[in-house]
Amino acid sequence: MSAAHEPHSAEHGGHDDHHGSPFIQHHYDDAQHQFDSGKLGIWLFLAQEVLFFSALFVAYILFRVHHGEMYSYAHKWLQVKFGAINTAVLIFSSLTAAWAVRAAQRGEKNLLIACIAVTIGCALTFLGIKYIEYNHKVHEHILFGKYFDPCVSPGGSELLTKHNDCAGTKSTIEWSKANGAIDLDTGNATKGCFSVADLDLDPHTPGVQADCEVSEVQGEGGTGAGRAITARCPEEKVGESAGEGEGGHEGHAEAPHFPCWRPAYQPAVCPDLTKPDAKLAGVGSQPQVGILVEYGDDQEREGISIKATCKKPGKPAEGVDAGASTGGGGLGHKAIAPVHELTTHEEHELESLGPPPPNTNMFFSIYFAMTGLHGVHVLVGVFVFIWLLIRAVKGQFTPDYFGPVDYAALYWHIVDLIWIFLFPLLYLIH
Repeated sequence: MSAAHEPHSAEHGGHDDHHGSPFIQHHYDDAQHQFDSGKLGIWLFLAQEVLFFSALFVAYILFRVHHGEMYSYAHKWLQVKFGAINTAVLIFSSLTAAWAVRAAQRGEKNLLIACIAVTIGCALTFLGIKYIEYNHKVHEHILFGKYFDPCVSPGGSELLTKHNDCAGTKSTIEWSKANGAIDLDTGNATKGCFSVADLDLDPHTPGVQADCEVSEVQGEGGTGAGRAITARCPEEKVGESAGEGEGGHEGHAEAPHFPCWRPAYQPAVCPDLTKPDAKLAGVGSQPQVGILVEYGDDQEREGISIKATCKKPGKPAEGVDAGASTGGGGLGHKAIAPVHELTTHEEHELESLGPPPPNTNMFFSIYFAMTGLHGVHVLVGVFVFIWLLIRAVKGQFTPDYFGPVDYAALYWHIVDLIWIFLFPLLYLIH
């Protein structure tokens, strides 16, 4: 009985020798058969990965078609230099991954180890840069969904926020709370919003000429004594020369004296009550603003609040048209000052100084979904290449057996290709 099995055992021994590697499985005819089967499997896996990301690209397209303004505004928060560096890093890592496959095919162990190590280094560099980007957005509350509450506009202008806890600023806003925490789901501003009509003392003059007494008070409820804040923050200018002033001279922004205050418009915090879905009721159908105090530093101020009492504009004299122009001159004088035509660059800069348009939080929902999912794939690639590196050091890859290196390189090429689409679609919208 045992003698009858000897040819069978010998056959298996010969079969292993024919395969040339202990990692060629016995149910394949030869090394090429195993390699082709694995190649088919990895291509099927990558096809479903493409379909997986396609759903996110469709969401991107739909929102960009219907809400192009939020893409135009929100992408300015993204650091193009970080995205460009990551693009170059991934392209170079694709080269080293492909080079690793060639080294494995030629049996060049040291070159294979070096290429895999460089690929891992590039992937970790990519993840490190994404961490820096994400950390900045978390710090500035530039997040997704209801957690979108940015402290600073893309152009560097301080904004009103629901949390009212940004570094270097404090506002009059008090947001409704639920169980001691800010109610981001159904909450609204309970205090600190003022009607623009009550603050705009001269409707013929650009800007809001509020006449307010602003003070910083101690304590959660503002019961403690505090200091008065009398300085008014200068209006932010567009462009290096800040446009043209009267008589065609270029104007320059004043140097602010900190702390200073100014009216700030942010519809997501103080709703525009001209809209039918405005949350804040009983104030009148007017755009709303809050009073924002700027300190000119990076400190967070807990345990204080800002109080403001503003004078309303006086009633116009009888027989005077409130909407009529108050300007006038002698015969031959210009009744209307020349208007500075904004360049495309100035229009974008002016846009970046203002508050976020509605639905901007959806841009970052899409941004974090797409870049976060891509980052997870990069992290998986790191673990795969570490596994390959360990096997390469042990000398397990030969010209007859290099399939895992080839499959991992294919996966990495798809990951890189997806980022090559994400970079211009998110970072280079203009």
